[in-house]
Amino acid sequence: MGTRNARTNAKQARHRARHMARVASIERAYYDAMAMTSIVSEPRRNPNWGDAAFRGNCDGTLVKDLILRYRVTSAADPMEGSGTTRDVVQWLNQEYKLGVTYWGGDLRSGFNLLKQQLPGKYDLVWVHPPYWDIVRYSDHGADLSTSEDYTLFLTRLRRCLTNCAQAVAPGGRLAVLVGDVRKRGRYYCIARDVMKMEGELGELSTVIIKAQHNVRSNAKRYNGLVEPRILHETCVVFRRSPG
Repeated sequence: MGTRNARTNAKQARHRARHMARVASIERAYYDAMAMTSIVSEPRRNPNWGDAAFRGNCDGTLVKDLILRYRVTSAADPMEGSGTTRDVVQWLNQEYKLGVTYWGGDLRSGFNLLKQQLPGKYDLVWVHPPYWDIVRYSDHGADLSTSEDYTLFLTRLRRCLTNCAQAVAPGGRLAVLVGDVRKRGRYYCIARDVMKMEGELGELSTVIIKAQHNVRSNAKRYNGLVEPRILHETCVVFRRSPG
């Protein structure tokens, strides 16, 4: 009997130790996310999330930190591309047993954000739209990267973001990652124009500057360029009122 009790006690002790280690790991992850600032830089891409070969794809660390910082229980990405957000949520659920629910859609899989509503309400809606026509993703008429001029692009982007905002749960957030564009000597500040949508998309909550690393344009030389090269993106976060 004594041997059996000893084995049971040892098993329970191991279980408690694993549980405490997991709790400590989760708390450390929350602590790290709370330590993030309005400037983020991740020189080394996490290979577990998304596909680095997919044009326009970004590292998922910022998505991870937003989910942890805001204690998100449900997330959506209606322009998921290679699936970075989906992979981040899956990793968080496996690593920390968070139980975050996720919905993702994309034009390639038949979801048209210009015309369709997201199928629920979410604590976090993350969207990483095309930066106008810098990368041409397809020839589909609803692809924002096919917009012939900036005015048309902005009109269509506003429609997409409005559909995203309508899917944010009370107290939740819409995070929009965009990059500015320089074209034919003119600077198009997409981030500024997204910020000006405050009210339509919710209350402007924060603006995060994300340094760009390992982008294809880094290998190009721009002779005669007077202004500094664009090597940042902007994550504009809107919050929906809890009421």
